[in-house]
Amino acid sequence: MRQRKNDTERNLRRSQNKQMRRHARTPCDENTHFAANRRLFEGKIVNLSAGGTYIQSKAQFFVGQNVVVAGPFADDQSEMKRQGKIVRLDAQGFAVRFLY
Repeated sequence: MRQRKNDTERNLRRSQNKQMRRHARTPCDENTHFAANRRLFEGKIVNLSAGGTYIQSKAQFFVGQNVVVAGPFADDQSEMKRQGKIVRLDAQGFAVRFLY
């Protein structure tokens, strides 16, 4: 019973977080290059929104770190660079909020 309550609470929080997003996420499967600390890294853009992106990468970073990401950010899907800040880390990669 307790596990079911915890699962329900977790699902409710996830739903509320999705509703709080300013920009809709779009699934993506684009290889990318990004720069941090004057070094170039490779990764894969997994999802993309007007406000940020999630990148799969084996590189190790920290929350708050600035990055420059190359990807399909233009209206015509041509590659351009966007500056951002890492806002979340997990075992597969990291989330970036774009700086305007």
